[in-house]
Amino acid sequence: MTSVPLGAGGATGITTAGGGGSERTFRAPSRGLRVLAVCAAVATYLLIVAGGVVRVSGSGLGCGIKGQDWPLCHGRLVPPADLATVIEFSHRMLATVSTCLVVALAVVAWTRYRHLRRITLPVTAVVVLLVIQILLGAVTVELRLPGDIVLVHLANALLLLAVLLYAAVQTFAAPAGGAVHTADPARARAARRLTWAAGATYLLVLSGALVVANGAGWACAGWPLCGDGFQLEAGTYAHYNLLHRGVAGVVGVLLLLAVAGVVRTHRGIRPVRIAALCVTLLLLAQVVAGAVLVELRLRSATRGIHLALASALWAATAVLAILVRPGTLPSEEPGRELAGAAASAPRTGPVEAGAGVR
Repeated sequence: MTSVPLGAGGATGITTAGGGGSERTFRAPSRGLRVLAVCAAVATYLLIVAGGVVRVSGSGLGCGIKGQDWPLCHGRLVPPADLATVIEFSHRMLATVSTCLVVALAVVAWTRYRHLRRITLPVTAVVVLLVIQILLGAVTVELRLPGDIVLVHLANALLLLAVLLYAAVQTFAAPAGGAVHTADPARARAARRLTWAAGATYLLVLSGALVVANGAGWACAGWPLCGDGFQLEAGTYAHYNLLHRGVAGVVGVLLLLAVAGVVRTHRGIRPVRIAALCVTLLLLAQVVAGAVLVELRLRSATRGIHLALASALWAATAVLAILVRPGTLPSEEPGRELAGAAASAPRTGPVEAGAGVR
């Protein structure tokens, strides 16, 4: 198997021997595909953040409540300029941009990279999740924002973002046949723990959305608990807050331990270090933002920052979990691996003159 250039832009191809001595040249991920995948993921993240702003600002019906008001806004392509309408309409415009980018990514992946299942499979899953997301959006508006449907809508959006990030990371991953990290037991254990911590982070974000969906955002006036900050208040709305904060405490500890584990077992790997630093900083920022929002009782619009940080934490954790999967990253020390393999090979005596390695 050899790599050959496929043209401008840094694209390469992988040539393999076919039947009857023929060769087949496969196109490796190009820079354009990588940019498209990253842009689709960023647009989807911004869409989730905009959806959070819609929820906390009460603008979910800013485009009207009649059946004709989806996908239009007040039955028009260009809606009036009141605040609630602008917020909801901006959310729909971001949804349009995200959809176009995902469709473009799918077309490019299916037409030019059919041989790369590590890309086509997640892209196909993204398209399925996108269709579900669009249908859930329509149902949410038609049923006038029921809390359970809004929660499912967010849950699917977070999954969509994670699968998009998986596809984006795979466009940068080691090519088939390239040197990759050996899945030693320590690294495998650390990767599994981080995967569980990522799943717990997903539940943490949804628990925060549950608080918003039930209108319980201001049920606890203190932090970290209710009352003056160290009391347990009665009432259903307070219980939603206490559940979310309890989940946040447990998940935060699990996530920090899991991140420390992958940093320890993946020393010297720059993408892992960067992603781990992002997860740690976002987790700390999320805790600070939650405390400040409660203690200062800031306006609902400001609470969109908390939701944006939560989505960013989920995205960063998902990326880190994807990076530490065996076979995703190229080896950081391929020369050392090859030297070790040569040293461990059995010695068969001098090589005859003119002989070569086959």
